[in-house]
Amino acid sequence: MENQVMRNTPIPIKLTCLSLLIVVIIINSYLLFKNGFQYSSLLLSLSILTLCSVCVLLIVATFLSDKRPLQFEHLFNEYPIPMWIYEKATMRFLSVNNAAVEKYGYSRKEFLDLTLLDIRNEEDIPLLVENAAERCNGDEYRGIWKHRKKDGTNFFVEIYSLPAVYFGKNARFIMARDMDAQVKATREARELGIRYELLAQATNDAVYDKNLLTNVVTWNHGLHNLFLYNNHDETDLVQWWQNNIHPADHARIVTSLDACKRAHLNYWSEEYRFKCADGSHKYVVDRAFIMYENNIPHRMIGMIQDIDKLVKQARQLEEQNETLREIAWINSHEIRRPVVSILSIAGLFDKSNQDLHLNTQLMEWLHESTLQLDEIIHKIEHKVKALQ
Repeated sequence: MENQVMRNTPIPIKLTCLSLLIVVIIINSYLLFKNGFQYSSLLLSLSILTLCSVCVLLIVATFLSDKRPLQFEHLFNEYPIPMWIYEKATMRFLSVNNAAVEKYGYSRKEFLDLTLLDIRNEEDIPLLVENAAERCNGDEYRGIWKHRKKDGTNFFVEIYSLPAVYFGKNARFIMARDMDAQVKATREARELGIRYELLAQATNDAVYDKNLLTNVVTWNHGLHNLFLYNNHDETDLVQWWQNNIHPADHARIVTSLDACKRAHLNYWSEEYRFKCADGSHKYVVDRAFIMYENNIPHRMIGMIQDIDKLVKQARQLEEQNETLREIAWINSHEIRRPVVSILSIAGLFDKSNQDLHLNTQLMEWLHESTLQLDEIIHKIEHKVKALQ
């Protein structure tokens, strides 16, 4: 391509010079054979002027012919993106610019002893050969490839390829733009996306992604599994989530989240009750990670976990513990009172049965204490049944 530009630019000027030179030759030939012609002096003057014009044009043409190739060569060599020209048949480098020398680590002389295969990994060579045969066949081509530097480092580039003729050889002109950071960032983002999808599918928890700028929310299947909601339009808004927080918890949760965002904290976690589609409420724990741009919260990714059974079991255990404490208190205080009374009354009995009045009174007291003891025993039985 460079060679074509160098050859085509001065052609119109050279053709003009050649035409004028032919005119001079004809005029001088005419004067040579017709010296007697009366206008010979005039024609001689015209021929001299024409010859001078030819000389001037030849000088200008020579100057332009020498200058323009140098400009294109300078542009090619100093362009900041690696570029080269290679022979299509052999894939050998024919010319490289300074950016390619700096990027790949080879000197210009070393480059001219290499082929395209030398800047690729061995496992990529078959695909390169196939691509060169099918897609680099006289047409423009663009694609992303992995290249290798002289030190063995691999990096990704975006190739721009055009057909060219270089000193009569069928060649291709290449521009290789470094895309390593972009390709790796794209791959990392794709892997993170896959992990997020796998996590969302693997858990029964309600996983959400909230856009805090547009207030749009995306849920996984856990929204239906836990709370019986279907993913319809209403569930796609942050306001819907806030409206379904239990009224007794609403102010506390909203205040906590606002305080977290004002403090530019990344992690937020709270327990509250959330309304299900059937109108009941479940205890949940909500854990989220908040992302910021210029100190403005813009995205919140989190997971709502159902802890309703755990909370109710904890409350049940607490109630059981309270009942056990009451039973222990009854055993240590209430039962002891009638038992002490019974023991004391039994010690007062007249075993000789001479004082019938006293024994009768003691029997009444013993009966009352026994009734008290029976009442306390029934009270304990009732509390024990409540534990079951």
